[in-house]
Amino acid sequence: MKTRDPGDTTAGLASIDGTQEAPAAAPMQRYLLLLVLLAVACAAATAAAQVFLPQAADAARVLVGAMLFLVLAAPIVWYQLLAPLLAGHARRLGEQTTKANLAEDRLRAHETDARLQHALEIAEDEPAVLRIAEQALRAVAGAGGAQLLLADDPDGDVSHTITVGDMEPAARCVIRRPADCPSIRRGQGLVYEDGMALSACPGLSGQIDTGCAAACTPIFTGGRGTGMVRALGTADDPALYRLLQSLNFNAHKVGTRLAGIRSVAASEAKATTDPLTGLHNRRALDARLAILLDQQAPFALVIADIDHFKKINDNHGHEVGDRALKVLASALRQTVRRHDLVCRFGGEEFVILLVGLDAGAAAELLERLRAELPRATTRGGVPAFTISAGVVDQQDGPDGEALLRIADGLLYEAKSQGRDRVRVSPRSATAALPAGS
Repeated sequence: MKTRDPGDTTAGLASIDGTQEAPAAAPMQRYLLLLVLLAVACAAATAAAQVFLPQAADAARVLVGAMLFLVLAAPIVWYQLLAPLLAGHARRLGEQTTKANLAEDRLRAHETDARLQHALEIAEDEPAVLRIAEQALRAVAGAGGAQLLLADDPDGDVSHTITVGDMEPAARCVIRRPADCPSIRRGQGLVYEDGMALSACPGLSGQIDTGCAAACTPIFTGGRGTGMVRALGTADDPALYRLLQSLNFNAHKVGTRLAGIRSVAASEAKATTDPLTGLHNRRALDARLAILLDQQAPFALVIADIDHFKKINDNHGHEVGDRALKVLASALRQTVRRHDLVCRFGGEEFVILLVGLDAGAAAELLERLRAELPRATTRGGVPAFTISAGVVDQQDGPDGEALLRIADGLLYEAKSQGRDRVRVSPRSATAALPAGS
């Protein structure tokens, strides 16, 4: 299998600047040979004039001999002197043109790399990085096209696939996880120099032309392979190694920026997430409340907690109490919509922000949750428990603190009235919902 890694690219890269040729004959040897041939031509011309014009005057024989000498000397001078000089000049001109083109290509590549780096530095999120990476792929992709595959996690499935150029379906990489790619497993770029080697790659979706070749290199984020970039080319084309260098640079810069963005996102998620339940915490709630109030968007706010939670801890232990909190957190997540916000407010208290609902609609949602709780506690293997809740909406208070205070007061009313019930803002058409309704 003709597959090379970066350790083998020295020979490939050396051939890019021009192939090595056998040294030309030394000028002195060529000039000596020229003199010998001219002397032979002169002798031959003189002898021919004497043989064919024995009776002619000396001047006539000299003239004829000189003409014969010129006829014989012309091709000798051309092939031994002028042709090599012209070939050498053409060769030097070609080498200078090649070097100029290579210098121009390198300059263009440096400019492209600088633009890529600058664009990535100002990219604020992962979608922006992927858009920039796609543009960079278009800049390096040849006639065969290029691909980028990326996973959100090194151990997860590939979640982002970008294909640019005219890449036939059979030549597309369809790995499921980063670890399925040989380039990612080895941690270095590879050049697949022919279709036979490419067909041995487990990532290809089908059989491809034997003249097809590819350069592949991994993307590392946080020190682990999470994806790769690849581009197709022609078998035995030394330009594949220049292509691999470009892919290496692109992959390194994209991976570095992704690592920074994902690290910040993970830190922010950790700062706004409750470690026990995985729900958002008070910090996330305050931020979301501020946005909704600033936008004057309609929403309902709920404060709910587990009734007699202390008894669960006292009778069954804190481990069971923690499991009960997780069961309620899971039930809340399954009840609300994707754009709603569920927070653990502290202890056994939870706050829910229901965007676009009023207090009455939120109370109906909580009643469905209360009806589901017996089944949820059974599935979770925890003692059966009930919840109490207070419900308001954005019209009940001027700011977030006021809404939380009013909802907390309604929760206290539900507790004082026997628990296992929902109390709704008096401003709502539904003042209270009885237990079990």
